[in-house]
Amino acid sequence: MPSGIIKSGLTLLALLLTACHSPTKEPRPVPATPQEMQAWADKVCSGRTENNCHYFAEMQYGIQRNFYNAHRYHGLTCTVTVTWRQNGRYSVQSTQGDEQLCLKAWGVIGSAENLPPPPPSLPASMVIELKPD
Repeated sequence: MPSGIIKSGLTLLALLLTACHSPTKEPRPVPATPQEMQAWADKVCSGRTENNCHYFAEMQYGIQRNFYNAHRYHGLTCTVTVTWRQNGRYSVQSTQGDEQLCLKAWGVIGSAENLPPPPPSLPASMVIELKPD
C-alpha cells in the first residue's frame, strides 16, 4: 500500500477525531437593551414603594439575560462581590461558593453590557447571591 494513501488516511482520521472532541461553543447572548431592562423593572416594581426596586430589577434582568444555560448550574450557589467602575461596567472583586457556577458568574457579570449604575443612595460595591433554578 502506498505510504501517501496511509498518510492521507491518518490525516483524515486525525481531523475527524479532533472534530469529535471539539467543545461546542455556546451562543453568545444578545445584551439586554436599557428599554428591555426598564420594562422588566416597571413590571416587577409595579405597586412597590421601595426606592431602589427598579435598580435591582434591572440588574437581575441584565444578568439573567446574559446567563444562558442556567439549568446546568441548578442546585449550585455563588456569592459574588461586584464594584461599579468609572468605565461604565461592573468588575467582580471576589466569588465564594461552587467553583463551576462562580467561574460562570465571573464571566457573565464581567461581560454583561448595559447594567445600570448604582443609584446615589447605594454604595458602588455590592454582594450578589446566585442560585439558578
